[in-house]
Amino acid sequence: MNVTLVYPRWDYPTFGQLQEPLGLLHIGAVLKARGHQVEFFDLAVDRIERVDESIAHADLVGISSSTVLFGRAALVLRRVKERRPDLPVIVGGPHATLRTEDAVMRGFDAAVVGEGEYTMLDLVEAIEKGKPLHGIAGSAARDGDRVVFGPDRGFEPDLDVFPDPDRTLVDYRKYFADDIEYVGMMSSRGCPYNCLFCKPMLDKMHGMRVRRRSARRVAREMANIASSLGHTRFLFKDDTMVLGGSEFFVDFERELAVAGLPDPRWVCQARVDQITPPLLEQMKRCGVEAIAFGVESGSQKVLDFFRKGIKIEQTIRTFDLCHELGIGTLAFVMLGAPVETREDLEATVRLIERIRPDSLSFSIATPGPGNSLHDYAVEQEIRNVEAIEENDYQYNTRPLKLSLVSAADVAWAANAILDAVPNAFYKDEMRARANRLAEGA
Repeated sequence: MNVTLVYPRWDYPTFGQLQEPLGLLHIGAVLKARGHQVEFFDLAVDRIERVDESIAHADLVGISSSTVLFGRAALVLRRVKERRPDLPVIVGGPHATLRTEDAVMRGFDAAVVGEGEYTMLDLVEAIEKGKPLHGIAGSAARDGDRVVFGPDRGFEPDLDVFPDPDRTLVDYRKYFADDIEYVGMMSSRGCPYNCLFCKPMLDKMHGMRVRRRSARRVAREMANIASSLGHTRFLFKDDTMVLGGSEFFVDFERELAVAGLPDPRWVCQARVDQITPPLLEQMKRCGVEAIAFGVESGSQKVLDFFRKGIKIEQTIRTFDLCHELGIGTLAFVMLGAPVETREDLEATVRLIERIRPDSLSFSIATPGPGNSLHDYAVEQEIRNVEAIEENDYQYNTRPLKLSLVSAADVAWAANAILDAVPNAFYKDEMRARANRLAEGA
């Protein structure tokens, strides 16, 4: 079967290096391992006309989409159906998982619900054999004016059974910019925490139980990338890499040496309550050069509202440890919580001044499909945007009606934390975003 995979993110703002869509590269690898032919297009870097050329000989199209990108996914669907009305088009990703009926009733032939590797493979092979798409585990398909769900598939417990993402599907030269050349990696799936702005969405995508790839598989993939692409800097995108603790990183150090990659450099994400001095020292021996932390707020009240499960003291201690060991730090800050006051914003500014991150990124608390913040916003009737897909998660400005602070207060805090981090990456872009808050853009 000839399969065309599409990631529909044209005209979508991104700060920093554009990242390859690892999920679709995983899907592509699984399909190719079973003998299918795959072409992949990321519309941030590929022209839509290339998709037109590909579907001329395709047997089906797969599109992955978040809710923010779903309008674009629907446009690609329409374009495909105008050219080849009978060509099956399957949608997957967060929107298909969280709003399955909406996705299917927009005209897609089927939706992948949750983890996609096995489900997409089964859908492709059903189409190849001329079988109906109804009843396939982990999927949903249209039957007249209703959506029929297949059995729940669950999650593959052993991530090592999946092949590595097929990086031959992309041209990495299109992704590297501004001397930033990180290749994306994943070492785990699943998150056991309960943050208001992520859950339960992440549970539906990857489960609450953390599933890990072995240190050997991760190290070998990094070595293969270094050999094939010539790059030895990596960005781990998973939220829970550090949950493996020192045991994982002891194995990781050994396996990196066995794989012939003695001096890699990599960046990851972690929680401040996961970090200990021995763990940081072991991570440094494995090549970590920076860690991004979800600091979120300098107010314990706001952290508790977000159900973050961390303490301000843990944030201070962790950043101090990183500075002592020469490990770079990035702080993610979330402003605009419904319970936030001017005093809370001032506490956040003071915390950023105290912990001195090397870089910083801020976002505005935004309700989205599948997160508990959305449920709270609906209950409290404080949404500014009724249609969730209209929220812009990169340049979001006023997704919630805030009664305790003004937009100018939030803009002040955003500018103040940027002032506290002189060398923050993409500071001008973030400053412009902060100023739009005050302008009411």
